[in-house]
Amino acid sequence: MTTLPARFAGFAIAPMAWALTTQLGQLLPYADCSARTNWTLAVCAAAAGGSTGGALFAANRWRSWSDSQRKFGQTALAITAVFVFALFLQGAAPLLLSPCAR
Repeated sequence: MTTLPARFAGFAIAPMAWALTTQLGQLLPYADCSARTNWTLAVCAAAAGGSTGGALFAANRWRSWSDSQRKFGQTALAITAVFVFALFLQGAAPLLLSPCAR
């Protein structure tokens, strides 16, 4: 029997990480410009890693699920993949554009 958080890890972690990085993406470019750091990239990479870890955590629980529950897990994995892709694109932005450009 799997726990409820394990079933929803794929659905919950990636969207929350994306929402967090979206909000921090409004603040961190100012810190990146003034301190000449790359916090935006670091936060996006950490969020993408955490989202991928959440998806793998949920995927490990699929073995004991029924067929309908496996489809739920596969949907969660697909949703996580979309959000991780968005996180990679957010992380690529500071590599392409200077945070000091206005």
